[in-house]
Amino acid sequence: MRTVLLDVDGTLVNSSRPILGALNTALTNLGLAEVNGADLWKHVGPPLQQALDSLLRRRGDDVGLLPRLMDGYRRAYQPMSLELASTYPGVRKMLSSLDGRFRLGVVTSKPRAYAEPILVRLGFAEMMEVIEGPDVSLETEPKTVTLARALCAMAIDDPTTAVMVGDRRHDIEAGHACSTRTVGVTWGFGSRQELEDAHAEALIDSPDELVGVIHDRL
Repeated sequence: MRTVLLDVDGTLVNSSRPILGALNTALTNLGLAEVNGADLWKHVGPPLQQALDSLLRRRGDDVGLLPRLMDGYRRAYQPMSLELASTYPGVRKMLSSLDGRFRLGVVTSKPRAYAEPILVRLGFAEMMEVIEGPDVSLETEPKTVTLARALCAMAIDDPTTAVMVGDRRHDIEAGHACSTRTVGVTWGFGSRQELEDAHAEALIDSPDELVGVIHDRL
């Protein structure tokens, strides 16, 4: 049976509201200007430390505030992520179509301690053989390392039988590095151009396309 490994933010979970809310809470508490979604979404996808460092540098803020910003974000995000947990139209139906026909797992740059409760709340966790994400203390872990750990945990000897599905170039690049097949989704935080530049083997614009793409093209 083939394996489908799925990203969380921007793929399974529409985390735009809790991410924006938690970050603006943390920024305001440090006396920094808030951000809007257009400024923020390009930074969502990489590990938190990398994403917030990039945001501070791009805005010309004091990078020395990064540890306090990360701490404030984490404290605000955890309750918000559960209170505002939501998915995208069609994702629930997509997972139901995949479940039983493929082995399923999650590979995310979000710490597992944050990702798993969200997936439980949305009813997605029970379909997953593994939920792999970094430890909170290792948020700089590259997506390639997380994906490799998932493949090992699922005892997948031939990674070409697995498909990595995500909305950012980090998902696609990790798939290439680990020799899985790759599918980019355009309903999340990344752009179509970003996914094309990362050489995703297939792009889909809606969740109901995934099963067909795997069967017909991968």
